Amino acid sequence: MNPRPPFPSMPFMEPFTPLLRLFQGMTRKGPGSEASTLRALALCPLPPHPAVADLGCGSGASALLLARTLQPLQTPILALDADGTALDDLWESAQAQGLLSQVKPCSGDMANPDIPPGSLDLLWSEGSIGHLGWAEGLRIWRNLLRPGGVMAFTDATWFEDNPPSEARRAWGDWYPTMGTEEANLRTAMDVGLDVLGHFRLPSQDWWDYFDQAEARCQKCDGDESLAETIAGMRGEMNLYRHTGHSYGYVFYILQKA
Repeated sequence: MNPRPPFPSMPFMEPFTPLLRLFQGMTRKGPGSEASTLRALALCPLPPHPAVADLGCGSGASALLLARTLQPLQTPILALDADGTALDDLWESAQAQGLLSQVKPCSGDMANPDIPPGSLDLLWSEGSIGHLGWAEGLRIWRNLLRPGGVMAFTDATWFEDNPPSEARRAWGDWYPTMGTEEANLRTAMDVGLDVLGHFRLPSQDWWDYFDQAEARCQKCDGDESLAETIAGMRGEMNLYRHTGHSYGYVFYILQKA
């Protein structure tokens, strides 16, 4: 068995340490599912031997699924994240599934990845572009694609123009530039991306994520250093329970024109 290499965390991840501790071991660190990933992948035109990167890959649920699905193409997948502990989990999962020849975990900053411009056929990312901001993320990531290359990613999105005040206040803190589907698609087209498709993640994707998160909250209850983080996570669950009709994740599939 190959020894696991060290995966350092990027320095800017330090403020997120409590949340990363709470989420450690979770297969998904945000809403999503195999069904949603495969639905998006089916909308992505790919060449015979695509160059693929999963940015903000977390513990690698989508990267591993992409590797299994694209295995006949023998496609190497660069799996980049700023959290070394998540990459540790990904490496161990890839080792267990016999996918280390395809999945390449890498510590790095998705705002400035060490990826040559114009080199990717498929850029994947689930739940991460919000850390960059929609317009800035599109600008940075578009430059990494070859002509005709595709980016497929999820992002938190408003479903209503006038969401409940409770939801607007919370997301104003978490993601102040969060847009509607219409506004996001318009911005994408303005920066030279064609829209191949988009769809809302089903609410079950959220509840499956919350079920994992609640299990971790219960396991960590009593740890005073995580008390605030646990309370915040449970507040997020309660917010979705009451106002989730007004927002959610959307999978966007965009092609460089």
